[in-house]
Amino acid sequence: MIDLIELARTVKGPGPDVTRTLASTPRTVPSNVRMAGIGAIVLGLASAAYGLSSETHRTLGVILTCLVYFTGLSLGGLMFATVQTITLGRWGRPFKRISESFATFLPFAWVLWALFLLGGGIEIYPWLTEQMPAHKATYLQPGFMRARVLIGLGFLVVLAMMFLRNSLRADIGAAAESVGARAPSWWSGLTAGWQGRAAETEATYQKNIRLAPIIVVSYMLLFSMIVVDTVMSLDPHWYANMFPAWLCVSSMWLALQWTTIISVYGRKWLQIDHLITPKNYHDLGKLMFALTVFWTYNLFAQILPIWYGNMPEETGFLMLRMFVEPWTGLSMAVGALCFLFPFTVLLSRGIKKLPESLAPVAMIMAVGVFLERFLLVMPQVWTRDTLPLGMVEIGVFVGFVGAFVTVVTSFLAQVPPVAFTDPFINENPSDVHVHPIGGHDHAHGH
Repeated sequence: MIDLIELARTVKGPGPDVTRTLASTPRTVPSNVRMAGIGAIVLGLASAAYGLSSETHRTLGVILTCLVYFTGLSLGGLMFATVQTITLGRWGRPFKRISESFATFLPFAWVLWALFLLGGGIEIYPWLTEQMPAHKATYLQPGFMRARVLIGLGFLVVLAMMFLRNSLRADIGAAAESVGARAPSWWSGLTAGWQGRAAETEATYQKNIRLAPIIVVSYMLLFSMIVVDTVMSLDPHWYANMFPAWLCVSSMWLALQWTTIISVYGRKWLQIDHLITPKNYHDLGKLMFALTVFWTYNLFAQILPIWYGNMPEETGFLMLRMFVEPWTGLSMAVGALCFLFPFTVLLSRGIKKLPESLAPVAMIMAVGVFLERFLLVMPQVWTRDTLPLGMVEIGVFVGFVGAFVTVVTSFLAQVPPVAFTDPFINENPSDVHVHPIGGHDHAHGH
């Protein structure tokens, strides 16, 4: 493995042209984005306050849905960056800073989880009042559950901040030489003891290549525990072995969707439009397509044995969502938005290579994943025959979107938006690029 890494790192190049990127660093968040974010947060708080005062359990259900969605999104962005680090991947490096910026929302997510679990959110869990088997009664204790979630997520927050600090140090130190007096004051704290670009780039690389596997294993173990505790235990008599893995992988899929959205609509503001090519978006679109198929495979692999096993403690979860109103229509919508639509559209190579076309597809998919998370949570919370998808639910979701976008854009405004010192930012000249007939060359390689 070391030989492979050393071989990959021998590929040298001038690096990306970040002259105008650094010339605009730091930058201010566009006023329309800033005001929209603040407005969305206010709407979300007002919707939550109204909902909690009128239909408490219903509102707690949508808050839980948003917490699972945005915590998974934040961790999924971190996972995309760590997987690139482990696999020595090059194609996704222009997106790395954007995807890892999602991790900046994790401390806020931890606070929101603490408010939810300590402020009454645990009341929606039926095991709080039901008589449970002895082994489940021991595990499903309010204090123990709160401790597991908050300590587990807190550990992931610490790992994320360590990875992000390592990733930023070399870029910020190198950028400070160009930015000069415009550099934010906090940069100096991050680059204390600066030893020069070459040494710091090597140190950053060595730290994160060792930290990344720890993050991946911790994510799979701890986020699995969190979703079992907070989502699966809403129906304490149901279980599915693939359920936590499904949410772990689909959270990374979700992060790819949001990486597409933010990179497309923010690339000119970030001055990175010349660094992210149609080929990069084509690769990103292919990975989203692959994970669309994988999401569907995981869904089918869970449904099939449960359905044919025909055991009441397993089939009830599916029956409620697939054949009982008001959830049947929502199940069909989730299938369409998370599989039929992206599978059909992303077959097109042209759509994947055109950012303006790929971003709306990613937005539709991101809504589909929210509805999927909503479908996992709400049938255990809402028992009436009307679909609980009204202004309160929309308002709370919009508020979370506003908070997430505000945090991420505020971070990206203060740092180099591309990891330009990353030793894997350049393409490998040994790669073979095939062009359609009629192009200036058919294939080239070295």
